[in-house]
Amino acid sequence: MFGYSKIKIGLIAAVMALGVVFALPNVLPASVFKVFPPAVQSVLKPVTLGLDLQGGSYLLMEVDTQELLAGKLQSLSDVARSGLRANRIRFAGLAVAGDAMQVKILDGAKINEAREVIRAQETFPLAIEDKDGMLVVSYTPDAVESMKRKAVEQSVDIVRRRIDNLGTKEPQIQQQGTDRIVVQLPGVQDPGEIKAIMGRTAKMTFHLVDEETSPQLAQMGKLSPDSMLMTGDETGYIVLKRAVIVSGADLDDARGAYDDKGNPAVSFSFKSTGAIKFGNATAENVGRRLAIVLDGKVISAPTIQSPIKGGKGIITGSFTVQSANDLALMLRSGALPASLHVIEERVVGPGLGEDSIKAGTNACLLVLVVIFVFMILFYGRMGIIADLTLAINGVLLLAVLSMLGATLTLPGLAGIALTIAMAVDANILIFERMKEEMHAGLTMPAEIIRRGFSGSFSAIFDGQLTTLFAALFLFWLGSGPVRGFGVTLGLGLVTTLFAAIFANKVLLMVWFKYRNPQKIDL
Repeated sequence: MFGYSKIKIGLIAAVMALGVVFALPNVLPASVFKVFPPAVQSVLKPVTLGLDLQGGSYLLMEVDTQELLAGKLQSLSDVARSGLRANRIRFAGLAVAGDAMQVKILDGAKINEAREVIRAQETFPLAIEDKDGMLVVSYTPDAVESMKRKAVEQSVDIVRRRIDNLGTKEPQIQQQGTDRIVVQLPGVQDPGEIKAIMGRTAKMTFHLVDEETSPQLAQMGKLSPDSMLMTGDETGYIVLKRAVIVSGADLDDARGAYDDKGNPAVSFSFKSTGAIKFGNATAENVGRRLAIVLDGKVISAPTIQSPIKGGKGIITGSFTVQSANDLALMLRSGALPASLHVIEERVVGPGLGEDSIKAGTNACLLVLVVIFVFMILFYGRMGIIADLTLAINGVLLLAVLSMLGATLTLPGLAGIALTIAMAVDANILIFERMKEEMHAGLTMPAEIIRRGFSGSFSAIFDGQLTTLFAALFLFWLGSGPVRGFGVTLGLGLVTTLFAAIFANKVLLMVWFKYRNPQKIDL
C-alpha cells in the first residue's frame, strides 16, 4: 500500500522501536536505570547535560607563549654551545637576550661555519644576523607561529589526560583562538584542585651536581658556562651541570608510593631508551650526586650508590600523600610545553542549571501543546496522526543525541524547541498538497494520500536541506553554545525528514487499513 513493501515497513518500524529503546534512559528514574546490567548501561546512556544545565566550573586558560619561546631559546643556546665546541669554533658571550640568542664568534673566518652548526641544532627555521662577528639568532615568524600552534595542541592533549586521570566525568576541553584553552567541568563546583594541577608544567630533568663549583662562587658570578645555579627546599642553593641526563619525556609511568621509612614518595619507570641512558649515566658516576629538577626547582639530589640498570627509581622529598599522587599524575600525563594561566573562571550553581532545565522544558512543552491543538483544529483526525509523527520525531531526536553521546546545553534545548516547531511544517505541506488534489477532483483516498506525499516531497526536502546547511555552518564556524545549537538543529532536521516522510506514511497506512475511510476529511 502507498508503494511500501512489508520489508520497508518492517525497517521503518524497527528504527522507531530502536528510537524508543535508546531514548528510554532519559525518562527512566535513575534508581530503575541502575538495575540494568552493566553491559546494557554501557550502551544505553542518557543524554549528557552541559555546564549551563548541570552546573559546574568553566575555566579559560592561556598558554604562556613568551615562556615557550624563552625556553626554546635557552635549549638552543645549550645545544649550540656543545655544537660549537665540538667543531672547535671559539666563541664568547653566548646568552639569550629578549627574543634572540647572541654569540660572539672569535674567529671571523669561521662565521659561516658557525651559522651552519647553529642551524643544525634546530629543526625550526632560524634567522641568523651577523653584526660584526656577533651572531644574533632568532626564530622566523613562521617558526614562532608553528611552535605556538603545536604547543597549544599539545597542551590541550595533556590537559585532557590530566583531567581524565582525576576521574572528572564528561569534561569538555577545546582550543579557543590561537593560544587559549576552554575547560568545562560539569558537576565540579570547586575547581581548586584542577587549577593547581593545570598550573604546573611538570617538566622534570635529571642533572649531575657540579661538585667543583660551590654555590657561593656561583653567586659571585664565577660559574662555568656548562653549569647553572639552582635552588630547592631541601638542598638550598646548588650548582648543577647543564647537560640533561634524562628527562620526563623518557618516563614510561609514575605512581604514588612510599620510601623505606614509610614517607610518601613517587616511584617511576623509564621507557627502554630512557632506561639505557639512565643506567649508563649512573654506572659512570657512582659516588656523585644526581639532582632531580621539577619545574626549575631541585626536589632532591641523592648520591648514586650503585648503577641503576632496571630503569626504575623513586623520588623522595617533603611530599604528602596527595602531593605525591598529584605529581605522579602530572608526570604520567606529560609535561606542558609552557605554563597555563587562568584568565577567566566561572562557577555555575546546580540551582541555576535546574532553573535552565525547567525553563527549557516548559518552552518545549508549550510549543508541543500549541502545535498539537493547532493541528487537530485545522486538520481533524489527520492532525492527530501529525501529532503522533511529532512525538516520534522527538523520541528519535532524543535517541540520536543519546547514541552519539552529545552534550545537551541550553542553546541545544532551544534547537530542540525550534526543531519541533519546524517539524510540523512538513506535515502541513503534505496535507495542503492533499487538499489541492481533492480540489482538482480526485476522490480516491489512497491516491490522494500517495499524491500528497509525492507532490510535497521536493518542497519538504528543499526546506530541510537549506536549514541543514545553516546548521552545518553554525557547527563549523561556531564554538561552545553556538555549536550546541547547530548540532541539535541539524540532527532534528534529519529526524524530521524520517518522521515526516516515512513514519507519517506508515501511520497513515495503519489508519487506512483499519478504518478504510471512503473519503479524506481535511
